[in-house]
Amino acid sequence: MADPMSAFDALAGRIADIERRFAGLRDDLAELTSTATDESGLVTATVDSTGTLTGITFAPTALRVGTEGLAELVLDAYRRASTAATEQVEERTEGLDVELGAGLTDLFGKPGDFSALGRLEETIGRLGRLDDRLPGSPA
Repeated sequence: MADPMSAFDALAGRIADIERRFAGLRDDLAELTSTATDESGLVTATVDSTGTLTGITFAPTALRVGTEGLAELVLDAYRRASTAATEQVEERTEGLDVELGAGLTDLFGKPGDFSALGRLEETIGRLGRLDDRLPGSPA
């Protein structure tokens, strides 16, 4: 197993690299929208990066399908826009969780390795100091 301090330094370096690579991610996601139209082309929905509906438009003939039909068209357009937004978010954040997790076994040992508790306490102290250097959490 690697020296705990070296492993922690490597992890801190990986976190710093992730911060650099995704520095504009929060702003990018805040501006991300996705627009989709239902299969019939009568309803168009727009969502933000969280899937919140931010806009909806109807073709002039959309009202001819009745209230139940219109509700189905709205849901279809919303699902399509939401799916597209989710795909865009996943594209922009691909690999973020994998990179952070890589090397944690080197730092803390394998599951069931209780000898790692001392390293964990030491690391928690260092994480507190690292936390002071990191920007605030996303809104």
